[in-house]
Amino acid sequence: MKTKLLLTFFITCMIVGCSHRNPVEDAKAVLISHEQFSKAGDLEGIMSNMAEDVIFLAPGIPLLKGKEACRNFYNGMLKMGKTEFTHNYDGAEIIGDAVILHGLATGTTTMPDSSVIHFANNFIITVKYQHDGKMKLWRGAFAPSSQ
Repeated sequence: MKTKLLLTFFITCMIVGCSHRNPVEDAKAVLISHEQFSKAGDLEGIMSNMAEDVIFLAPGIPLLKGKEACRNFYNGMLKMGKTEFTHNYDGAEIIGDAVILHGLATGTTTMPDSSVIHFANNFIITVKYQHDGKMKLWRGAFAPSSQ
């Protein structure tokens, strides 16, 4: 039985190609990159992580549908102040070519007057492989946390 399973695995790899990718680690790498671009105030870097058909849902703002809506939002956010945050993961689920991550994002925004706003947001973010094989932010929902 074990030999049959190994043979089946080997044949499948030969037909569809084996990958050493770890989708969850790939998805987390996209979010780490997003954190770094945000900290640096790099709008083009932030946008490089977004799928064309990205959708974000967050309290207090209209639904962001598409890359251009996200560009306008992040451009405004970057002008408000310097935002630094970290995603802390509670779990992940792989569904096809997408990874759903959830957890708590915590951070600060330093305003132009040097005042600091602390925040903690629960998140569910879906990061999805694109046609070119790159993983991009695809869907996201955020809600304030009581922490």
